[in-house]
Amino acid sequence: METRSAPTSTRWCEAYAKLKSYQNLVIRTHEFIGRTLKLVKKPYVACSFGKDSSVMLDMVLKHNPNILVRFASHPETRLLDNYSQVIDWWRARGINYEEIYCEGRLVKVKHHQRNMLSAGDFDGFFVGIRAEESVGRRISLRRFTQYHRLPDGRAKICPVAWWTTRDIITYIVTNGLPCLNKYRDEGFDARTTSGIPRTHIHETLSSLRQRDKHSFNALRQLFPEVDYFV
Repeated sequence: METRSAPTSTRWCEAYAKLKSYQNLVIRTHEFIGRTLKLVKKPYVACSFGKDSSVMLDMVLKHNPNILVRFASHPETRLLDNYSQVIDWWRARGINYEEIYCEGRLVKVKHHQRNMLSAGDFDGFFVGIRAEESVGRRISLRRFTQYHRLPDGRAKICPVAWWTTRDIITYIVTNGLPCLNKYRDEGFDARTTSGIPRTHIHETLSSLRQRDKHSFNALRQLFPEVDYFV
């Protein structure tokens, strides 16, 4: 589970960033990224522009500024948060960006987004999952490690797998990376997603209704079944 009280002040993050443990983590992660980029010929970054993906993306770009960055969007994406603002910030840096539009209703077809992202002639991808997020991911990462080959031959690469929420926050603040508004409103422990996940429909919709009633009402117009879940 994620730490529930991770500080976000600039002063705290600057102090935390001076710790040897944090500095060594950043160094080890860069070394890991450098090694894995030598093992794949045509990788991409699967980026959701959440906190973990943003840290991963910034670090990978330091090694390969031209790597393809793929983002899976949905009909509701721009209503859920300030994705346009965050993505525009990254695009202004000149990233090699591709948006994969996933059509569908409010309740998504399982694995549809994953299949859409993986389509193409790629032999590996970077993804910003962390062991701290859930028991399932912790077990999976311990079993398969941060770099492993999937049955289809592609390499799944997880640079920030063992970072804590405090590590992620510190990197974001000290490197001036943009954040989605949900983190501002609900803290860095909040779950963000570009599409409404079937396993957290009520949570996602309730959060949006509290944070942005205008966008919530627009979502109701897009998907009338919203009222069934909140």
